[in-house]
Amino acid sequence: MRGKFLLCGFVSVLLLGGAQEAAGASVPVVDLGAFPVDSDSRATAINDDGTMAGVYSTAAGGAIAARWNADGAVVPLAVPSTYRMTEARAINAKGFIAGSAYDDLSVRRPVLWRPDGSFTELSSPDRYGHSEATAVNTAGVVAGTVAIGSPPVERAARWDAKGVMTLLPLAPGDTKSAATASNDAGVIVGTSGEKAVRWNPDGTVVRLPLLPGDDRGSAQGVNSAGVVVGGSGVHPVRWAANGTVTALPSLRPEDPVGNAKAINDSGVVTGLSGVGSGRHSAVVWDAQGTITGLGTLTGHDQSAGTAINSLGVVVGASELTSARGRHAARWTAPGKATDLSRSFPGGDRAEASAINVHGQAIGQSLPPDGMPHPVTWTPGGVLTDLSPDSNTPKANAINAHGVIVGTDDRKLSKDHAIRWDRDGTLTALKEPEYHTYRSLAWGINDSGVIVGSARSRRGNLQPTRWASDGTPSLLPLLPGHDSGTAKAINNRGVIVGSSDPRDETGRHAVRWAPDGTVTELPGLPGEKYTYAVALNDRGDVVGHSGDHAVRWGPDDRITELSIPDGTYRGEATGISDTGVVSGSYEAGVAGAPGQALRWAPDGTVTELPSLPGGHRTKANGINAVGDIVGSSDNGAGQVHAVRWPATGDAVVTR
Repeated sequence: MRGKFLLCGFVSVLLLGGAQEAAGASVPVVDLGAFPVDSDSRATAINDDGTMAGVYSTAAGGAIAARWNADGAVVPLAVPSTYRMTEARAINAKGFIAGSAYDDLSVRRPVLWRPDGSFTELSSPDRYGHSEATAVNTAGVVAGTVAIGSPPVERAARWDAKGVMTLLPLAPGDTKSAATASNDAGVIVGTSGEKAVRWNPDGTVVRLPLLPGDDRGSAQGVNSAGVVVGGSGVHPVRWAANGTVTALPSLRPEDPVGNAKAINDSGVVTGLSGVGSGRHSAVVWDAQGTITGLGTLTGHDQSAGTAINSLGVVVGASELTSARGRHAARWTAPGKATDLSRSFPGGDRAEASAINVHGQAIGQSLPPDGMPHPVTWTPGGVLTDLSPDSNTPKANAINAHGVIVGTDDRKLSKDHAIRWDRDGTLTALKEPEYHTYRSLAWGINDSGVIVGSARSRRGNLQPTRWASDGTPSLLPLLPGHDSGTAKAINNRGVIVGSSDPRDETGRHAVRWAPDGTVTELPGLPGEKYTYAVALNDRGDVVGHSGDHAVRWGPDDRITELSIPDGTYRGEATGISDTGVVSGSYEAGVAGAPGQALRWAPDGTVTELPSLPGGHRTKANGINAVGDIVGSSDNGAGQVHAVRWPATGDAVVTR
């Protein structure tokens, strides 16, 4: 099977015998994504908690508003199905995000996302005019721009915390305006006509002076002291609270082009400054006006700062001007840039196979080179390649300490059992004497004991256990059998797997006690092939017998887990410590999608939902607390790794 992506196999799902719950009822799905594609992105705002907002775009879906958590994990901001193409422009201290979304008439509407992910369209005077929200302060007051009249004219507007909209006045002689930023005191800045203005909390408008010789400018940011930054002509400038304008220096005197985009309460400003050849660099100006270049992401030649928080952390974008695709970026210091585009959804294929009690998942993802790599996802969804220099390893299991086991076939194209330590160090496991031709690691418990199989050059696979110090030993088979494998081990040292007769007329599920004693787990009547694949610390075992998902109790009694009418080939893939079972089924109609299911301990079965626009799901593993991982397709025709949280209080995050 090496060289074939694991998603290509049949999709199977399981059901517990018992009542069936409405499909997808109260069950969230979290998109863990796949290796990112080189999409266009930028970060536009950051609050003092380090939460960021911005936008990325894909060829299939256009612009998508996003929130980045402080750890860099990205969460697309959800919108109702009647909206498309979204953009996030600002975020306040409480996590409210202001931006815009195109509605079902393709009209841009001003919108607000709450910290819980809920979405509200703000009122605007013209149903058919483009409008957007560009700023939100801690009190929940939103500023932005709306369209009025025919032909439509842009006007700066303010929405109070209750959503009531007020047009902001124009400066004398002007016919249009736009609002770009606000502070917690209620000061809003932007443009009126072609010049920078400030709107005071009482609604009065004040023109901000430009540098001598300039005839246009814009105000882009304002801090709590009322200090404003922006541009005058092509020059970055700062306006004191009394309106006095000061030019900010450039990185190169011979290239004075630049813009100041945001200012924090310490008076530190971020924006961009020209570096020659038409390119620019993200910069910061300290409170005294001294400029420092922030640099770019590795391999890029241009960048820009867009927002800054009270800690001096800057966000914006970095790009290679000769290639398509800006990358959202974060700077914690000059030259210390982080690529925020690393965890965007958009890769073609990924599948999660296991998850530990802390929410760390493992699986495979398809990078641009076209071969699946073993990967791990943090609870926040950040993807890490476990083997960036090779696509041969495969991750199969993970314990509570983040130790991962699997297989690697890079040595003479023969599988070899391997272990990744928490620091990412990969170690080949020692093979049992005379069984060095091939080995596989399938399971690991929290004590570090590993199980799998090994074989000699002329023999069959034998069930194998590796002690926590790496010492291997073979496990016994049932009488008259000559091959088998150990698939999983619990924290009590109990192991499950299979034992096969010499005549190859079937497969028998077995359980090994900690002392190695082997016991057969009975199959369903008439079924010759029975598999045990997972168990919990109570000793409950799951797997499948023929095409039927099954569960064994600690007393070895087998129970069939029923699946919906019209479906077939059920398989149980995991069981939590509370008895929740994960798995999949395949529909009986050719071409019909398979589905992931979850069975409650009382037998109630729930169909696990797909990603938006998707139809086919698969559940591969479950942790002790009931979080399930697997895969789902989406509306873009991709297959992504997903997590279904154990509780119903999580939200759809992509």
